[in-house]
Amino acid sequence: MKLRFIYFNFPFWRAEASRIALHMGGIPFEDVRPNRQEFQAMKASGELPYGQLPVLDVDGVRIAQSVAIARFCGKQAGMYPVDDDVAAARVDELLDTATQITAVFGPSMRTKDVEERMRLRTRLSEVTLPKWLGFLEQRLGDGPYFVGEQLTIADLVMWRVMGWLSGGALDGISPDLLDGFPGLSAHLDRIDALEPVRSWMASHYPDRS
Repeated sequence: MKLRFIYFNFPFWRAEASRIALHMGGIPFEDVRPNRQEFQAMKASGELPYGQLPVLDVDGVRIAQSVAIARFCGKQAGMYPVDDDVAAARVDELLDTATQITAVFGPSMRTKDVEERMRLRTRLSEVTLPKWLGFLEQRLGDGPYFVGEQLTIADLVMWRVMGWLSGGALDGISPDLLDGFPGLSAHLDRIDALEPVRSWMASHYPDRS
């Protein structure tokens, strides 16, 4: 099977969880990281099914949409429950939740008014995101991972979501956002500490902590 993964050169959950799943599963893939100009050319050509990235080519067949790609990569890497429909649904639930959390940033991403952006981000930081993090803290439960005792693609996705929210890259979002959520904080640290994850991040993003 020949895989070609196309996404920008930064570790957003929409691609990085899938990239790392393939890496951890020992599955070779071509890791294509276009710049903005190359992306615009791809978009203009009509080759992107929904005009966006990531996309994954599997033996020449193009798959789009982050969650579909994550599910596929999780299955290939043995990080998706294929014999337990309930566990699979729980993984899917978390992938959909990552999409919903990302969507709440839409208005603050689109506005060009700096004051309006900061007002929206303040509400996100103080109201909206703590609500979602509270939901996820409860869904994590007492185990080391979100679904069962084994690492799944949902763990990698949530690890990158939490890293994105608390990494200091989002203007107006406090880097202390996870302080009130010990389960999520511990989960972030747990995935960070996995050797394949640590080595991948160090080799691909050496300037990032």
